[in-house]
Amino acid sequence: MIERDQLMVGSPLVHTSDLDELVAKVNQLMSNHTVAPSRRGAFTAHVDGFQGPGLSMLRLDYGVPLRVRADPLEDYLALCLPLTGSMAVAHKGVSFQAAAEAHGFLGTPDGELVMDWDEQLTLLVLRVEVSDLRRLAARMITGSPGEVDGLTFDPVMDSATVTPAALTQARLLGTLVGTAKDREVNPLAVAQLREQVLGTLLLGQPNSWSRVLRSGAQWHSARSAIRDAAEYIGLHAHEPLSVEGIAQAVALSVRALQAGFRREFGLSPKQYLLQTRLDRAHDELAAAGPGVRVIDVAHRWGFTNAGRFAAAYRRRFSATPSAALSRPTPP
Repeated sequence: MIERDQLMVGSPLVHTSDLDELVAKVNQLMSNHTVAPSRRGAFTAHVDGFQGPGLSMLRLDYGVPLRVRADPLEDYLALCLPLTGSMAVAHKGVSFQAAAEAHGFLGTPDGELVMDWDEQLTLLVLRVEVSDLRRLAARMITGSPGEVDGLTFDPVMDSATVTPAALTQARLLGTLVGTAKDREVNPLAVAQLREQVLGTLLLGQPNSWSRVLRSGAQWHSARSAIRDAAEYIGLHAHEPLSVEGIAQAVALSVRALQAGFRREFGLSPKQYLLQTRLDRAHDELAAAGPGVRVIDVAHRWGFTNAGRFAAAYRRRFSATPSAALSRPTPP
């Protein structure tokens, strides 16, 4: 279980004891909804969060039992994960409980969402776009650009697989946001994490395409396309890259891309990308002049954690990044 105070989620967004102000501000972050406290009395609501391209995170703590009635979500899914407390949920004709250390649930565009929060509830929400899910599903199934039709999800999240995976991804995003501090959160890392969240939903959460997605129907790998993908990574290693984006660039399915890289290089596409970025960082450090810092070079090539960069660099080159930086440049 992730404790409420142990999870970094970004900046304070709402801090109020006024119900109308709370609803108005949260409506700007999520779908339109109403909030009806179950008892009279003062309360103080806190909402913290991070909003990135295609992946956002909110932590909501209202400190009072209440009912939330939300309109159908507008072209996004909300992975709702109680950190503390519990709630009763009614969505898509199903009623169930969601609680910390048990079930999370998935809010969808497929109907009204009604939630009864208890006083102890702290709710973490990961928001992803439906269009991103449809595009990734199309790539995984057919290897072709486009979107699948009729993609719908069951609302109850499996306590044994999907809920823990989503919590782990939330913790990673929180760490990424927290360590960025005053700097921009690294878009490479956000894009990679967004792909993980989307993949967790498509392959782990029961949905209308689950059977086809899990079978990997209609995937095909061509050797020339794998070589094209490797070249594409080399040309764009400094940009935000995802496995989905690489597959789309060479007209392969995600599974075909992964199988092809294993066959050709003995690596996954992500491992190949990591090695490429390490090689580029190594070259830049070796050619660097005075005043260049290891952390700046690492960040430029998509590494947000100095310790993990140093460890990966040592595994690849049997040396530290600072050693490459301090090596005299040949005359």
